[in-house]
Amino acid sequence: MRVLLASAAAAVLLGAALPASAVTTIFFTGLTNAGEPVPTSTANGAALVSFDDAANTVTVQLSFQGLANNAPFGHIHCCTATPFTGSAGVALNFTPMPAVATGTYNNVFALTPAAFSSLLAGASAGRAYVNIHTPGLYAGGEIRGFLAPIPEPGTYALMLAGLGAVGWAARRRRAAA
Repeated sequence: MRVLLASAAAAVLLGAALPASAVTTIFFTGLTNAGEPVPTSTANGAALVSFDDAANTVTVQLSFQGLANNAPFGHIHCCTATPFTGSAGVALNFTPMPAVATGTYNNVFALTPAAFSSLLAGASAGRAYVNIHTPGLYAGGEIRGFLAPIPEPGTYALMLAGLGAVGWAARRRRAAA
Protein backbone atom coordinates (compact mmCIF):
# COMPACT_ATOMS: atom_id res chain seq x y z
CA MET A 1 0.00 0.00 0.00
CA ARG A 2 2.88 2.37 0.84
CA VAL A 3 4.47 1.72 -2.56
CA LEU A 4 1.18 2.53 -4.27
CA LEU A 5 0.81 5.80 -2.34
CA ALA A 6 4.45 6.75 -3.00
CA SER A 7 4.02 6.02 -6.72
CA ALA A 8 0.85 8.11 -6.86
CA ALA A 9 2.56 11.00 -5.04
CA ALA A 10 5.56 10.84 -7.40
CA ALA A 11 3.26 10.84 -10.43
CA VAL A 12 1.42 13.91 -9.13
CA LEU A 13 4.70 15.76 -8.47
CA LEU A 14 6.13 14.85 -11.88
CA GLY A 15 2.91 15.84 -13.59
CA ALA A 16 2.93 19.21 -11.86
CA ALA A 17 6.56 19.79 -12.87
CA LEU A 18 6.02 19.05 -16.57
CA PRO A 19 4.94 21.91 -18.83
CA ALA A 20 1.46 21.76 -20.34
CA SER A 21 1.58 20.37 -23.85
CA ALA A 22 0.57 22.53 -26.76
CA VAL A 23 -2.62 21.81 -28.60
CA THR A 24 -2.66 22.39 -32.33
CA THR A 25 -6.10 22.62 -33.89
CA ILE A 26 -6.20 22.23 -37.67
CA PHE A 27 -8.90 23.45 -40.04
CA PHE A 28 -9.36 22.89 -43.78
CA THR A 29 -11.49 24.36 -46.52
CA GLY A 30 -11.84 24.22 -50.27
CA LEU A 31 -12.00 27.64 -51.94
CA THR A 32 -14.66 28.31 -54.59
CA ASN A 33 -16.84 31.18 -55.80
CA ALA A 34 -19.83 30.01 -53.69
CA GLY A 35 -21.04 32.84 -51.46
CA GLU A 36 -19.09 35.56 -53.24
CA PRO A 37 -20.79 38.83 -54.32
CA VAL A 38 -20.01 38.06 -57.99
CA PRO A 39 -20.08 34.23 -58.21
CA THR A 40 -18.70 33.90 -61.76
CA SER A 41 -15.03 33.13 -61.12
CA THR A 42 -13.71 29.75 -62.24
CA ALA A 43 -10.77 29.96 -59.82
CA ASN A 44 -10.40 27.47 -56.98
CA GLY A 45 -8.06 26.57 -54.18
CA ALA A 46 -7.63 25.12 -50.71
CA ALA A 47 -6.58 26.39 -47.28
CA LEU A 48 -5.09 24.64 -44.27
CA VAL A 49 -5.12 26.78 -41.10
CA SER A 50 -3.41 25.59 -37.89
CA PHE A 51 -3.85 27.17 -34.45
CA ASP A 52 -1.05 26.59 -31.88
CA ASP A 53 -2.37 27.48 -28.43
CA ALA A 54 1.05 27.43 -26.72
CA ALA A 55 2.54 30.07 -29.01
CA ASN A 56 -0.72 31.88 -29.94
CA THR A 57 0.20 31.47 -33.60
CA VAL A 58 -1.90 30.79 -36.66
CA THR A 59 -0.23 29.07 -39.62
CA VAL A 60 -1.91 29.64 -42.98
CA GLN A 61 -1.16 27.48 -46.02
CA LEU A 62 -2.99 28.33 -49.25
CA SER A 63 -2.97 27.01 -52.76
CA PHE A 64 -4.97 28.67 -55.52
CA GLN A 65 -5.30 28.57 -59.28
CA GLY A 66 -6.96 30.52 -62.05
CA LEU A 67 -7.50 33.84 -60.26
CA ALA A 68 -8.71 36.71 -62.44
CA ASN A 69 -5.36 38.51 -62.19
CA ASN A 70 -1.96 38.33 -60.53
CA ALA A 71 -2.58 40.80 -57.70
CA PRO A 72 -4.42 38.73 -55.08
CA PHE A 73 -4.99 39.77 -51.51
CA GLY A 74 -6.67 37.70 -48.86
CA HIS A 75 -7.59 37.18 -45.25
CA ILE A 76 -9.60 35.24 -42.73
CA HIS A 77 -12.96 36.83 -41.97
CA CYS A 78 -14.67 36.26 -38.61
CA CYS A 79 -17.24 35.95 -37.17
CA THR A 80 -20.43 35.51 -39.19
CA ALA A 81 -23.81 35.62 -37.44
CA THR A 82 -24.77 32.17 -38.74
CA PRO A 83 -22.30 29.27 -39.04
CA PHE A 84 -21.13 28.42 -42.57
CA THR A 85 -22.93 31.34 -44.21
CA GLY A 86 -22.80 35.11 -44.50
CA SER A 87 -20.04 37.68 -44.38
CA ALA A 88 -17.97 39.20 -41.58
CA GLY A 89 -15.14 41.64 -41.03
CA VAL A 90 -11.45 40.87 -41.55
CA ALA A 91 -9.78 39.12 -38.61
CA LEU A 92 -6.38 38.24 -40.12
CA ASN A 93 -4.72 39.75 -43.24
CA PHE A 94 -2.47 37.63 -45.47
CA THR A 95 0.40 39.91 -46.34
CA PRO A 96 2.17 39.96 -48.63
CA MET A 97 0.62 37.47 -51.04
CA PRO A 98 2.62 36.47 -54.14
CA ALA A 99 1.84 38.40 -57.32
CA VAL A 100 0.55 35.37 -59.26
CA ALA A 101 -2.82 34.07 -60.46
CA THR A 102 -1.83 30.49 -59.62
CA GLY A 103 0.39 29.66 -56.68
CA THR A 104 0.80 29.06 -52.98
CA TYR A 105 1.05 31.16 -49.85
CA ASN A 106 2.43 30.15 -46.42
CA ASN A 107 2.81 32.32 -43.36
CA VAL A 108 2.79 32.13 -39.56
CA PHE A 109 1.03 34.88 -37.64
CA ALA A 110 1.65 35.65 -33.96
CA LEU A 111 -1.53 36.96 -32.33
CA THR A 112 -2.36 38.43 -28.97
CA PRO A 113 -3.99 35.88 -26.65
CA ALA A 114 -7.37 37.65 -26.99
CA ALA A 115 -7.24 37.78 -30.80
CA PHE A 116 -6.06 34.15 -30.95
CA SER A 117 -8.87 32.93 -28.68
CA SER A 118 -11.52 34.89 -30.55
CA LEU A 119 -10.42 33.63 -33.98
CA LEU A 120 -10.09 30.02 -32.77
CA ALA A 121 -13.57 30.17 -31.20
CA GLY A 122 -15.03 31.57 -34.43
CA ALA A 123 -13.35 28.93 -36.57
CA SER A 124 -14.46 26.16 -34.19
CA ALA A 125 -18.05 27.40 -34.42
CA GLY A 126 -18.01 27.45 -38.25
CA ARG A 127 -18.14 31.24 -38.32
CA ALA A 128 -14.74 32.01 -39.92
CA TYR A 129 -13.80 31.79 -43.59
CA VAL A 130 -10.79 32.26 -45.83
CA ASN A 131 -11.30 34.71 -48.70
CA ILE A 132 -9.05 35.58 -51.63
CA HIS A 133 -9.83 38.78 -53.53
CA THR A 134 -8.44 40.26 -56.74
CA PRO A 135 -8.77 43.87 -57.94
CA GLY A 136 -11.53 44.78 -60.35
CA LEU A 137 -14.60 42.57 -60.73
CA TYR A 138 -13.64 40.41 -57.71
CA ALA A 139 -12.55 43.14 -55.29
CA GLY A 140 -15.33 41.98 -52.94
CA GLY A 141 -13.99 38.42 -53.05
CA GLU A 142 -13.18 35.87 -55.75
CA ILE A 143 -12.99 32.57 -53.86
CA ARG A 144 -13.79 31.61 -50.28
CA GLY A 145 -14.41 28.71 -47.95
CA PHE A 146 -15.56 28.29 -44.35
CA LEU A 147 -13.04 26.61 -42.04
CA ALA A 148 -13.96 23.14 -40.77
CA PRO A 149 -11.92 21.22 -38.16
CA ILE A 150 -9.91 18.16 -39.15
CA PRO A 151 -10.48 15.41 -36.57
CA GLU A 152 -7.43 14.10 -34.70
CA PRO A 153 -6.33 10.51 -35.44
CA GLY A 154 -7.54 9.50 -31.96
CA THR A 155 -11.05 10.54 -32.96
CA TYR A 156 -10.96 8.12 -35.89
CA ALA A 157 -9.68 5.33 -33.61
CA LEU A 158 -12.49 5.97 -31.14
CA MET A 159 -15.05 5.98 -33.95
CA LEU A 160 -13.72 2.68 -35.32
CA ALA A 161 -13.79 1.12 -31.84
CA GLY A 162 -17.41 2.23 -31.46
CA LEU A 163 -18.36 0.79 -34.84
CA GLY A 164 -16.64 -2.47 -33.90
CA ALA A 165 -18.62 -2.65 -30.65
CA VAL A 166 -21.88 -2.03 -32.50
CA GLY A 167 -21.00 -4.76 -35.02
CA TRP A 168 -20.09 -7.19 -32.23
CA ALA A 169 -23.40 -6.49 -30.44
CA ALA A 170 -25.40 -7.00 -33.65
CA ARG A 171 -23.60 -10.26 -34.37
CA ARG A 172 -24.20 -11.47 -30.81
CA ARG A 173 -27.93 -10.69 -31.09
CA ARG A 174 -28.16 -12.62 -34.37
CA ALA A 175 -26.39 -15.60 -32.86
CA ALA A 176 -28.74 -15.59 -29.84
CA ALA A 177 -31.87 -15.50 -32.05
